[in-house]
Amino acid sequence: MKEDHMRNGQLKPGYNVQIGTENQFILTYSIHQRPTDTRCLEPHLEKAQQILGKWPKTVIADAGYGSEENYAYLEKKEIQAVVKYGSYHKEKTKAWKANVGKIENWTYDTAEDHWTCPAGNRLHFHRESKETLESGYEIRRRHYRSSSCEGCPLKERCTKAAGNREMVVSLERLRYQKQAREILRSEEGYTLAVRRMTEPESVFGQLKNNRGFRRFLLRGMEKVTLEVGWLSLAHNLLKQAANDQKRRAAILQ
Repeated sequence: MKEDHMRNGQLKPGYNVQIGTENQFILTYSIHQRPTDTRCLEPHLEKAQQILGKWPKTVIADAGYGSEENYAYLEKKEIQAVVKYGSYHKEKTKAWKANVGKIENWTYDTAEDHWTCPAGNRLHFHRESKETLESGYEIRRRHYRSSSCEGCPLKERCTKAAGNREMVVSLERLRYQKQAREILRSEEGYTLAVRRMTEPESVFGQLKNNRGFRRFLLRGMEKVTLEVGWLSLAHNLLKQAANDQKRRAAILQ
């Protein structure tokens, strides 16, 4: 919990609530005992598919969901991913673009499998390492090394390492980030990303602030899941009633 009323830094038990919305109606919800959103995307969408009977065509989410594993999952399910990644907004800043140490400012030669830094030096493939996440997803990272950084005028701005520059990168992650970047900067992607601000954020605002729901009254996954279900149903009924009232008012005018 973000609140710390006792100001003693004690951890407070809680649940991670995920919702999927469209036109501010809650289509699906799921409860998780995971502190971050990253590993909630897949189980949430699996539940959404069970409830709706089909996969969504497009998923719009913030950078908290922008992991390589999630991009791979959405691609496998043939779902359009309008999902930001952690450094998306930073990449647009002048400081980021001027940072010669960032791999995004380097050039990759696919055929020769080497990188060229802003100073013109090449980093050649050295070895590959693998990391298996708790979920079982495997990340393959490629290690590249420069043959010589001695005398490079950009070295102090590029790396703090005493020797030559070594870089570790997941080419798959870079590919997914490039795809995300292209769609987010397109007219369609920008429109969808902006729409997200008025979708789940507004719904959570209604639940927490306008209806004062900030604490679960029940305990345990099963009971909490029912509690969120009742809350979602109430929200949707009130939303529908408000829409109906607006339509009647428009007809009378």
